[in-house]
Amino acid sequence: MSENENQSTDKAEVSEQGDLAPSRKARALSARLRAVQAVYQKQQNNKPMKELINEYIIHRKSMVIDGEELVEPNERLLKSILSGVEERLPELIPIIEANLTNKKEVEPLLKAILVCAVYELMVQKTDAPIVINDYLNVAHAFYEKSEVGLINGILDSISKLFKDD
Repeated sequence: MSENENQSTDKAEVSEQGDLAPSRKARALSARLRAVQAVYQKQQNNKPMKELINEYIIHRKSMVIDGEELVEPNERLLKSILSGVEERLPELIPIIEANLTNKKEVEPLLKAILVCAVYELMVQKTDAPIVINDYLNVAHAFYEKSEVGLINGILDSISKLFKDD
């Protein structure tokens, strides 16, 4: 596939009806953003994860942020991240804490980003650079450049722990 073909498939794919549909990449990024939002929400109100999964799949399928409609998420990826975070949270937190340069309490949104990203890095279904890049894009929606750089450093260090030899 040529570079131009690859670039065009990143933006949109043609659906069965001939309409332009969001690319797999865009749907994955949307799933990761929503996973971070759901994990953050769970931290704030301790709602059961099954309820949050249903809420984000059924009721928040179409979301508008800053006047922009979000692409529908990859539902399988969203469910996988949220279920995995719920199941493996006791493993994820010590990994994150061991890689923090500042040992102060991590604020909830940053923690949500890190927990989701570290879960994905741990299970290695997608290449680490793709996962890290998507979570950095999520972080850019909420943080300034310096905080995003911190997240990048933490995720890069953690990704090396899970690298296949």
